[in-house]
Amino acid sequence: MYNKCGESNKSIEVYNQMIANNITPDEITYINILSTISNLGPSALEKGKQIHQHITQHKLDSNIFTINSLIQMYNKCGESNKSIEVYDQMIGNNITPDEITYINILSTISNLGPSALEKGKQIHQHITQHKLDSNIFTINSLIQMYNKCGESNKSIEVYNQMIANNITPDEITYINILSTISNLGPSALEKGKQIHQHITQHKLDSNIFTIN
Repeated sequence: MYNKCGESNKSIEVYNQMIANNITPDEITYINILSTISNLGPSALEKGKQIHQHITQHKLDSNIFTINSLIQMYNKCGESNKSIEVYDQMIGNNITPDEITYINILSTISNLGPSALEKGKQIHQHITQHKLDSNIFTINSLIQMYNKCGESNKSIEVYNQMIANNITPDEITYINILSTISNLGPSALEKGKQIHQHITQHKLDSNIFTIN
C-alpha cells in the first residue's frame, strides 16, 4: 500500500520492523519490497543488496518470482551487470525463465547497449529453446533490445519472422520497430512504408502512440 501511494520509505520501514520482530518474509513480501526498491532507484541499491541477502538466507533465491524481481531491481538501481549475474545464476541452477524474466533481462541488455549485444544474442537463443519466441511480450523486448544494441537489421528480422508466423503485432511492437526504422534513416524508408500498411491493416492507425 505505502509503495503504491508514493510512500516508499514507509514501505521499507514496515519491512524493517517485520525483520526486527523476527517475522519471516515470504515471496510476496519480497516481490513487494523489491518493487519499492526499484521505484526508489540507485539511492536504494544498498538496501536492495541487503534484501537479496535475506532472500538467500530464507532459501527463496530459487523462486522464479523473487528472481524476476531481483533482476528488475538491480536494473532499475543501475546495477545492470548484477541483473545479468542473477540471470546467469538461475540458468546455472537449471531454473527455467518465464516471459517476465525475459522482459526484465532484455530491458537490462537494452540499457547496457552495444556492449551487451553478445549477451542479448545468447538470451535470444534461450528464449527460442524455451519456446517463448512466439510470445508477443518477448518479441517486443527482442525488437527493442536489438535496436538499442545497434543491431537494427536484426530487429527487423525479428519483426519479419513474427509476421511470417502470423503473430499479430500490438502497439508496442510498432513503437519499437518504427524506432528501429527511424534509426536506420532513408535506407529503411520502403520497410517503414510497409509497416505503415501493417498498422492500417491491424486498425492501429488511430492509436496516438503509433501515430507519434
